[in-house]
Formats: sequence, C-alpha cells, structure tokens
Amino acid sequence: MAQLISVTTLWNCNVLLNGTDLLGRMAEFKIPQPKRVMVDYKSLGMAGQIEVPVGFEKLETTLKWTSFDADVLTNINNTNGMTALTFMADAQVIASTGLIQDLPVSGNMTVIFKDPGPIDLKAQANAEYSSVASVYHIDYSLAGQQILLFDSLSNQYVVNGVDQLAQYRANLGA
Repeated sequence: MAQLISVTTLWNCNVLLNGTDLLGRMAEFKIPQPKRVMVDYKSLGMAGQIEVPVGFEKLETTLKWTSFDADVLTNINNTNGMTALTFMADAQVIASTGLIQDLPVSGNMTVIFKDPGPIDLKAQANAEYSSVASVYHIDYSLAGQQILLFDSLSNQYVVNGVDQLAQYRANLGA
C-alpha cells in the first residue's frame, strides 16, 4: 500500500506591532532562525581541519510595508526602546485527499528597529519601504506546541521543549 504523503504549507500571516493589528499593511515579513557561528580549528596531529561552534549570529528581521501609516512610522522610528512583534498564521496540512487540517502558528519577537528604510515613491504606484530590526527574543509555536525559543540576553535556546543551553548556563553559574 502506498504511503499517504502530506505537506504543511505556511503562506500568509498577520503581524501586530506593539499590539496594533497590521492586517493589510505589510507585503513581507521574515521570521529569523538562529544561525551558528563556526570557527576553523586545526591542530598538530590532525589530518584535516574542522569547524567548531562558538555561539550564534545576531538575529534580524525584515518587514516590507505597503501602507504609509502613521502608527507604523512612529513605531519604527522610535529608538528609545524595544518593540513587540506578534505574528499569527495558518498552516495547512494538505494531502492527495485534500485539506486535512488547519493549524495555528503564533509567535513573538522583541526587536529594536535599526533601519526604518527609505520610502520609495514612484509615479502611479503605492509607496513601499522595508524596515530592518535587530531581534533579541523570538519564540513560535505550531498548534500550541513550542517549536523554538531563542533569547540572546538570557542565553535561552529551546527547540521543541529541549533546552539546548541548560548545561552552558550551569557551567557559567547562571
């Protein structure tokens, strides 16, 4: 008997900026993933070189705006504190038999906007601009199950409920 193949698609979302709903005001939103910093290691007696992990790169997100909105412009240009981004999406599980189920995806980010971006004006076209923010905290869940939590300031990195840095924090006495 053939195995039923199913795929999970994530193709749309809604974003809240400090609690303000941005539905219809954004064209793109990038959810960052932690990326390891690797350094080369070589030593006498080793036939080859290897890479060893030494931490994580900084996280950043990009938001592409389609609305010239006073609330958005005020928030992305405010450099006096952190900004809360909340995102919600619908993940659809699809198989040859059709749509199997819709699953909620939700997440949170704590960011500081570092580049509000230039506002591109073109004749007979909507103004568009992209903003870049540094991400200090991100967490997201699928159907209520936490997939990822990463927080640079508290040394937290949890994947599917497993604390990846528990021993690291214990070794540092934290």
